[in-house]
Amino acid sequence: MIESKWSQEYSVGDEAIDDDHKGLFQLIDMLQHADRSEIDMAEIIAELEDYAEEHFAREEIYMRDEGFPDLKHHIEEHKAFVEWLETIKKTYRRAAESPFQVGEVVNDFLVEWLRNHIMTEDMKYRDYILAKKKEPA
Repeated sequence: MIESKWSQEYSVGDEAIDDDHKGLFQLIDMLQHADRSEIDMAEIIAELEDYAEEHFAREEIYMRDEGFPDLKHHIEEHKAFVEWLETIKKTYRRAAESPFQVGEVVNDFLVEWLRNHIMTEDMKYRDYILAKKKEPA
């Protein structure tokens, strides 16, 4: 089980983006500790849609404003998340009677997303922006 508590090591240096990531940590924590047979997966999916729409837009603007050279790749990563979420929505609509199974898939994916996307991809732009800010003017 991934540690679902926020710590400074996860910070990308932007308060709004960090707050978005904290929300994802909370969602993962809830999924890991809840009785999945009682989880409202439609609500979780709606929260993930809001997260994707708001967070990805905020993050992409931030990277664009800072001149992050790998923005195109990062946007592709975001698109892959949205496509995955669309697949989950369709699956849940067809099999809403099994929130445990859908919840397990969602939890597993979010844990991987946290590991691979936030801790690898997002740290690339954090490191780029921090290095850029240290450059002499």
